[in-house]
Order: sequence, then C-alpha cells, then structure tokens
Amino acid sequence: MKNKLIGAAALGLLLATSATGQTRGVTANSIIIGSHTDLSGPLASWGVPATNGARMRIDAVNAAGGIHGRQIDFRVEDTQYQVPLTVRATNRLVQRDNIFAMILGAGTAQSMASMEITDREGIPNVFPLTAARSMAHPIHPLHVSYFVSYQDQAVGALRHFHESEGISSVCLQTQSSEYGEEVTEGVRGAAEELGIEIKMIGTHRTTETEFAGVATAIRNADCDMVYLGTTGRDTIGLYTTLRQLGYSGPMAGNMVSYLPVVAQAAGGAMEGLYVVSPVSNADFADGDPFRAEFLTAYRSAFGDEPTVQAQVGYASADLLVMALEAAGPDLTAEGLMAAIEEIRDYQDPFGGPQISFGAEKRFGGDSLILLQVQNSAWVQLQENLPF
Repeated sequence: MKNKLIGAAALGLLLATSATGQTRGVTANSIIIGSHTDLSGPLASWGVPATNGARMRIDAVNAAGGIHGRQIDFRVEDTQYQVPLTVRATNRLVQRDNIFAMILGAGTAQSMASMEITDREGIPNVFPLTAARSMAHPIHPLHVSYFVSYQDQAVGALRHFHESEGISSVCLQTQSSEYGEEVTEGVRGAAEELGIEIKMIGTHRTTETEFAGVATAIRNADCDMVYLGTTGRDTIGLYTTLRQLGYSGPMAGNMVSYLPVVAQAAGGAMEGLYVVSPVSNADFADGDPFRAEFLTAYRSAFGDEPTVQAQVGYASADLLVMALEAAGPDLTAEGLMAAIEEIRDYQDPFGGPQISFGAEKRFGGDSLILLQVQNSAWVQLQENLPF
C-alpha cells in the first residue's frame, strides 16, 4: 500500500508540470497557495487565528517584493469543519484556483479527504492544522507535519504522569472520529509500553453537550488519571462535570484543547487541567523585539490577541516561505518538498521547540511542553518533555 501511495504521488509530481514546463499555480508574477480551514464552525478557534497568522507572514513577504519576484496569492476556503464542505473547498482550490500548494488544512478527517484530491494532482499538502499521525505516516513525498503527532502527545502525557506521580491506570474519553481513533492508538501504545492499565475507553459524538452519564462511568471506573481526546466545548463539559462528581485525579488533554476559552471557561472551574502540547503561547512581555512588533501588528490588524494558534499559522507560513525561497526561481512541487526536507533546527520565533525535517523525518517537532490551567490562564510547567 505504501509503495502504491508513493508511486501515485510521484506520478502526480510529473503531472503537476505541463508539457510546456509551466508548474501549476506558478506564473511569472505569482504563486497561488490554498488553505481549507474552519472559519465559522466548532474549530474556528484554531482556524481563524492560524489563518490570520499566516496572512501576516505572507503579507510581509509580498510587501518586501515576494519570492523571486513573485507575489504569494493566498486563497482560503471556509469548511465549517465538515468533510463534505472540505471536499468541495479543495476541489475549488484545485480546479478553479489552480493552487500550487495547500497549507494549514484544518481537521483530521477533513485533511485526509483533501489529500486524496491534492495527491492525485501532485500538489504539496503541508503543515496541516492537525497533529494526526496519518498526515505524514506512512512517508509520502507531498506531506509533512509541523507537530508532534497526537499519538506521541498521548505517550508524552502518560509517561510524565507515570514517572512523576506514579499513575498506574488511566481512563480515556475521546471523540468518535478519526481524531479520536488517533488518540486512542496513542493511549493504547503508551499504556502497553509503560505497564499502565486502561480501565475504560469511552467515545462521544463531536456535537455532544451532555456528559453526566459519561462522567459517572469514568468516576466509577476508579482510574488514577483521565486522558481527554477532546477539543473545546467537550473538554469544558467533561472536566467540569467530573470535578462536580468528585473526581480528583489529574486530567490531561492534548494541543487541541489548548485554547484560551478552555482556560477561562466556567468561572474558574477549569483550574488544574493539564495539556501536553508541541506548541506553547509566547511570552510577549519578555522584551523580544520581534514578538513585541508581532503583538502590536496583530492587534492592529485583527483587533484581538494573538493566541498560540496564530503563532502556529505564522510559523507554518514562515517555513513555507523559507522553502519557496530555497527552491529557487524555477519552482516545482518536487523542488519545494526537497527544500522542506533540508530545513534543520528551525527556531520558532515565538520561543517554541525547534523544528527539523528530512527525507525520513516528516513530523517537525522533537519534544513536548506541559501546561496547566492556573488562575484561568495557561501556565507552562515544563518544556522538552520526552515522548
């Protein structure tokens, strides 16, 4: 199967260049980059700021003259976090807009559906806004991921609490989706490796809002720790309900629930929630001139604070810009991917972990960060967490 995928992608790379030598999405004056994301649905708290951050980096590049004399034409489609709308959006970007590459596609199932389309056309689909392992495994010549995978985030969380607090059992509650399946695989693998008993695995619909029954089952399972493969609203609902029922053990999620709205929800009721994430919000008061300038520019442009999602969007666009520059004026999909593979020790300008890629290394991050809600804000407790 892997060889078939790679063979199809290699064919697509050939198809991406016409008989006249013209690379699709690349003209004498422009490079067309697409993005399918959630601007108005349940994951808009990721999609909107990430898109804003990417636009800031792209606008700055264009203002400075572009890439080898070409302006980046950034085209974004709203999917409302729905797979059918993602398929429609991807087809528009591919067929109507003739994009050269896709970046920051939001959602696991959504990006998988999008990649089926872009792969056939030989279009790079890079730095998706999901940490699913399926985004870059098995190795595919058109795919790379910015993040440490959801599976490895779960491994890092269980390893930390097993070693630091001696937890020997865990309950998992996650969504009944491709995202939930990825999280479940990570928890199962970590539990087997560390000798941790899984006392319960529960799933719920992505639209679920009532968690009394689920929380009661978790409490009655009497596990040392609860791992949450959740997003925003379900993180809040599960955590607050479990605390109301008297569960006192540690509860941890992954990067998807690392949102300001989660920390600030329910009048302080989210105190103590942990996340293990490959990214962390910048300290904008540390005196770094770039961060100070970014903060001012973001507030001015969007009238809001730049969350970690905005920072991920900016850094992902920055990586794309670096690769476009390195690929040279005779731009091709193959040249772009080769340039990404050469990126080593990229320093996140917001102070996050370094990012590196290679022919065999398709996930950029090498370590994780432990954070906790304290006084309705996310506080970083430890960096360079292994997984």
